[in-house]
This record gives sequence, C-alpha cells and structure tokens, in this order.
Amino acid sequence: MAAALCAALFIAILAIAAYWDPTIRTLHVFEAIPYLAAGVLCLRQSRLGYALGLVSGAFWIWTAGLRTTFIRNGFERLTMLVRTGSVDRVDILIAAPAALATAGLVVCSLAGYLTLPKKSWRDVGPLALAIVAVPAFFLAIFKAFAPRYLELFRGILW
Repeated sequence: MAAALCAALFIAILAIAAYWDPTIRTLHVFEAIPYLAAGVLCLRQSRLGYALGLVSGAFWIWTAGLRTTFIRNGFERLTMLVRTGSVDRVDILIAAPAALATAGLVVCSLAGYLTLPKKSWRDVGPLALAIVAVPAFFLAIFKAFAPRYLELFRGILW
C-alpha cells in the first residue's frame, strides 16, 4: 500500500508540474504511466509491480539527481522556504517532494517484494524486464515529446 501511495503522490506532482508548464504536459501524461502501473500492481502484490516501482523510481532519482541538479536545487528551495517563509521558484521546489515520493517508491517496492512468500530465481525476469523497458520507455517519450531531455544522456548513449 505504501508503494502505491508513493506512486500516487509522484503522479500528483507530475500533474502539478505539467499544469505549471504547458510544454511538458504530454510528456508528463506518458511519464505517469509506469508509476500508475507500479502503484496498481503493487496493490496486487505483483512482482512486476515491485520491479516497476523500484526501477522507475530509481531511474527518476538517477536522472533528476545525478544527471541534473534538479533534486539538489529543490531541496535548496525547501531550505529557503523553511528559513525565510518564501521561495523564488516553486517549479524547482517541487523536486523535493518528488524526490521523497520516488525514493519512497523505491524503498517500499523493495520492502514489498521482500515480504512476499515464495521468492524464486524466476523473480529476476520481471526485474530484468523493468530494467530494460523503463529506461527505453522514458527515452522514447523524451524523444517524442521533449527531445531536449535527451541531452541528459549524452556520453551514455552517444
């Protein structure tokens, strides 16, 4: 249930960001798909759901935290808000709760999987599928709806 709540929170944050920035609306609709699937499947205690939650959350954190300064800047804005009571860029501040939601999704997906009875080596299949499919999906939607984000992967893909 906690993984699904984290996924739902992240989807809400995607919606808020898309409301503020019309240039990313279509991207965020498609970006929400793996998080929605993960949330629904985690509620069903599906191994694929836990894999999707783990990989999609980790991919977002890796991209927003290590390929850009979005997460760091979001927490800087949060610190500013706490210290001064105001913030200059709420569109950046939103990265802080987004990072917490995706980190929660990663942790709760892993914890959910670990509580499942009867684990087996076949469980590697859904994880391997997610490891391949999630980044491929995100790269495809970046290319289709926001090609400027493909620059985040320069040096990795080309």
